[in-house]
Amino acid sequence: MFPCSPSQPSVVITTRTLEYYRILYLRCPRLSIQPFVKTLCDIHGFPYQPYLSQQMSICFDLYLDVLSHVKSRVSKALGRGDRDWRLSNTCPACEYCLEGEEQLKFSMMFCMDGNDSLKRMERRSDGTDEEGNPSSGPSKERIDRRVGGGTFFLSNEEVNCFATTIEKGLLETLTEEDTPCMPRWKNMDDKATASMWGIFEETGIFLSLCRHGFVLLFADMVRSGEQAKYALAIIDRLMDVLGERLGGGYDIGCGFKTTISRSPLASKAERLQYTSLVGTFHGHAHCRLCQIDHLGSYVEGNGLEDSEGCERFFSKSNALASSIRHASKFHRRQAIAAFAEHNDDFETYSNLIKFLRNNYVQALEICGDYHYLLEEMRQMGIASTERFKEWLAEEKTYLQGLQKQPEKETVQIEYYQTLVELDKAEKVHKEFVSHWLVAENPSTGNYSASITQKLETQRRHAAENYKDLKEHCQALERKLEIQTRWSPGSKEWEDTKRAAERQRYQKCVDRLKGLVVARLFELTRMNKSQTGYKMRKHIGKALQSRSQAVRTALNNYNKAAAALDPPGLQLDWESVMECTFLADFDVLRDVRQDVRDKEWADPRKRAAMDRYFKICRAREELKRLNIEIRRVATYLRDEDIYLRRKEEELASTDPDLARQIQVYRLRRGRFNAMHWKQLHEIAKLDGFTGTLEPGIGKLTVAQPDGDDEDSDEEQVNDDYEDVEQIMKVTNDISPAVV
Repeated sequence: MFPCSPSQPSVVITTRTLEYYRILYLRCPRLSIQPFVKTLCDIHGFPYQPYLSQQMSICFDLYLDVLSHVKSRVSKALGRGDRDWRLSNTCPACEYCLEGEEQLKFSMMFCMDGNDSLKRMERRSDGTDEEGNPSSGPSKERIDRRVGGGTFFLSNEEVNCFATTIEKGLLETLTEEDTPCMPRWKNMDDKATASMWGIFEETGIFLSLCRHGFVLLFADMVRSGEQAKYALAIIDRLMDVLGERLGGGYDIGCGFKTTISRSPLASKAERLQYTSLVGTFHGHAHCRLCQIDHLGSYVEGNGLEDSEGCERFFSKSNALASSIRHASKFHRRQAIAAFAEHNDDFETYSNLIKFLRNNYVQALEICGDYHYLLEEMRQMGIASTERFKEWLAEEKTYLQGLQKQPEKETVQIEYYQTLVELDKAEKVHKEFVSHWLVAENPSTGNYSASITQKLETQRRHAAENYKDLKEHCQALERKLEIQTRWSPGSKEWEDTKRAAERQRYQKCVDRLKGLVVARLFELTRMNKSQTGYKMRKHIGKALQSRSQAVRTALNNYNKAAAALDPPGLQLDWESVMECTFLADFDVLRDVRQDVRDKEWADPRKRAAMDRYFKICRAREELKRLNIEIRRVATYLRDEDIYLRRKEEELASTDPDLARQIQVYRLRRGRFNAMHWKQLHEIAKLDGFTGTLEPGIGKLTVAQPDGDDEDSDEEQVNDDYEDVEQIMKVTNDISPAVV
């Protein structure tokens, strides 16, 4: 039993109750202490009193502290007490490397992203501002020197080392030449989140996961939005611990690549061959030029990894928000770390082999389309698959040429538009002058004084506008060295008119693409879990109005395309609503040269090209999966043997610690039978090219010679043969009790 006070306690809570609440909270993070205590009161027929929740909180803190000390002793006994041990060993498939295995382009793939759901209110007293209006006063946070979070969190000091890197001066220097998507993505801009800084201390978390979903690191976002310093700090730690050839997916990976090159990590990232990638979902909203360089479908070595695991983790961790919103710094970090650890042990780890199997099946299905690709190539007269790579390079060269619009053409368009406005202003000025002259003529004018004054004001404004446009027109003529002013019908006038129509057409393309991207994100939001009925209804109504905006933008685009010479491609509603069509918008933007006769612009050939690169990525995925499957098989054997031996070594000298090591082994081993069963199912797949034969890993030890008795490995393998018996033994063992 745990007491609620250090001396003369009046209330105690049993260990079983505390353990029950701990597991229940980790499974249902919305369940805070108060409803649980109320439930206990209802069961025991006792009226609820608020002080009971406080007493439960004290006992629960004490219980967690004891568990933390036990965990620390177990880790130390196993040689796993180093700060970076968890980070370098959290995922067997990614990090349990074997001797003699093939080297992949990316030694490890991970993703990272920020989320503002796990905010924390800062406790402040009431106060007044300089004018006497009510406002938040000074902080009244309880002094607590405990940090919390264990090895999951980066310290604020580690993050702030990169604070100077993300000063506005650096971000403002990132232009469209550095990354074509920079103007489109603003999640590094603090303006969107500045209003919450006066209320919240921590405004969210920045997370990194391996490709299988295991948590690598957290960083607290403190009084700021999703700044680059959080990603830089995580990259710095990952490169220090995990080494070279890392591939990191980020929704703004294109811009972050430039940020790294201008940060203190530039030389380290280049030396360790760090690669910045863009997630598949977010990547489809990036421009086509960015997709060619960063989208996983075109990046060699990426496989079928979508780099969107953070979004899936956030959909589960958002349930924590309500219970930690008013917690202390320590308890907030403690809750997030406990949730992450439990999710790794009981969700991600249990689904690890399922993840590998699903990816293997998907990769085999994609590779099975190769004969269809060959048939398409034969029908279209494509001699070799190397032609697809050439087309992609040609498209990239073409799109790079679109980035810089000729400066002279831009000034000429401005001059043409100024002439058009000048002509309109001259007509308006003459009209107001004639009305004003009539009003001022005593023989013809019958206007009142107020009307005459109004006409005088309008005449003066028209004269000023006409004068300003005339001066601007003269300045442009001097800049362009034009001797004779252009007039309608002249060659210069007509050529520039067509250029202006092209510019209007490009703006219509950009407007249409922006609305389509917004619609896709909203549709995704509607299908997210934990979106209530009212929210879905609200989004549904917004989509109806947004669809009308898309239709209007589509009509404007078709009108602008029809005005071109020759006319541009006309679009219909169905083609615009296709997500894969987003990649074609950037091809449509430029009409200075007709690309419709280019092979890479042919829709059928583009589809074949995408299928080819998808098959290439599927083959890479199979190669990576073969390595990961053997790593996991070796890990299952070695981990169990290692823990059994440690348990035997301590059984005589420290039986209590040996018991806790047994509990640790059984908690991790409860899924081993299921894992071995699923591994054998993978081995039976038609097309499986890997092996389940264990290799030599970090924990592999030499087996004793002789046939007198079975080795530990043989004993473990014998146990795995009887799946039902293993599951029964595991289920009969009670939870850890201190």
